[in-house]
Amino acid sequence: MSHSSLSNRIKPVVEMAAPPLKCRAIGAILLSSLFTLTACEEVAPTIIPKSVVVEQVTTATVPLYGNYIGITKASLDVEVRARVNGFVEQKSFVEGSGVKEGSVLYQIDNKPYVAVVNRLKANVESQRSVLEKAQRDVERLKPLYEQDAASQLDFDNALSVLSQAKSSLAASKAELEEAQLELSYTSIRSPISGLVSRSEVDIGALVGSNGQSLLTRVKQVDPIYVTFNMSALDYLNARRRMTSYSEKKEAESEGKAVEGFVTITLPDNSEYRYLGDVRFTDPSVNPETGTFQVRAELPNPDKELLPGQYTNVRIKLNEVNNAIVIPQKATQVEQGGVYVMVVLPDNMVERRFIVIDHQGPMGVVVKSGLKPGELVIVEGMHRVRHGQLAEPLTAAQYLKQEDSKEKEQALKQQELEQLQEQQ
Repeated sequence: MSHSSLSNRIKPVVEMAAPPLKCRAIGAILLSSLFTLTACEEVAPTIIPKSVVVEQVTTATVPLYGNYIGITKASLDVEVRARVNGFVEQKSFVEGSGVKEGSVLYQIDNKPYVAVVNRLKANVESQRSVLEKAQRDVERLKPLYEQDAASQLDFDNALSVLSQAKSSLAASKAELEEAQLELSYTSIRSPISGLVSRSEVDIGALVGSNGQSLLTRVKQVDPIYVTFNMSALDYLNARRRMTSYSEKKEAESEGKAVEGFVTITLPDNSEYRYLGDVRFTDPSVNPETGTFQVRAELPNPDKELLPGQYTNVRIKLNEVNNAIVIPQKATQVEQGGVYVMVVLPDNMVERRFIVIDHQGPMGVVVKSGLKPGELVIVEGMHRVRHGQLAEPLTAAQYLKQEDSKEKEQALKQQELEQLQEQQ
């Protein structure tokens, strides 16, 4: 057998033992695809919802308040004036201090008035003596007249003298009372209890109709008044609160078409601890401003308020029943309006625009856009967007979660520091 024929027999056997090149390429591609699919399954990301603090939308009865700028005024502001002429001898008060009703403020020189009183007292005594003599004359003539021992003319003259003596005595007493009254006016007393203002006169000044009449002022500041202006619309809302006819008639009979209690602020913007009661409302509206004046009365036992202070006044005008209320911090404002972030039952976040009806101390009253029971995000709105998943937590749950994270980070930091020390 020749060498060439032997090689021809062996070649087909070798070709059958080795896989074709095309088949090996296809196998490599399939194996690579399998590894690729396995790798993709291993690195697929897991969506972790962001933790947010939510509050449930509730309903409540929300009072509607009117806010105004008011000014305090003394409940009584009395001018102290001199009623008689004279020179001031003494000033018996400290300017700006409190005085009691009836306490002496000024003393006017009373010597001329004492002299007049003494003269009129003597005149009264003289007239009393004349009266007594006239009475004795009538008593002596009366039995004589009855016995026809005295004439009718004599008896009538005696009666006339007695009548004139009585009139003269009465006139003398009236002049004495007038003089005593003027003498009492030389001691100028405080007409009310309150704070006394500065003195308008000095010692030695001539006061009265011939000189300075106004001496000082005394202001009663307990209670104190606060006056403010309400609009006609606020007046209408306040009147609608009076549901019964008797309430309206009672308010009108007391001179206050608006009823209610007011709260005011002190100069440091803190709330005054006493409430004020509306005591007077102006029965007409100012056509220039469209407002009318309201006056409230407040207790002021510690003199925290002084007349002439500006203050913020708040009065309840109406109330809304079953109102949807959310916290102010749950709202966000953009060019399109006001919106909130709502967490749906499937934990999906939805940005929802709302219509606000009123804002007050209780929160934001929503007119439309929310329903009771829904969850609005109050903290963590910057972590989520519309359409993302979120983990709704209460404030207590969120604080507990953050505390756990801080403790875990502290332990890891401690372990790292120990490893570094060992190395």
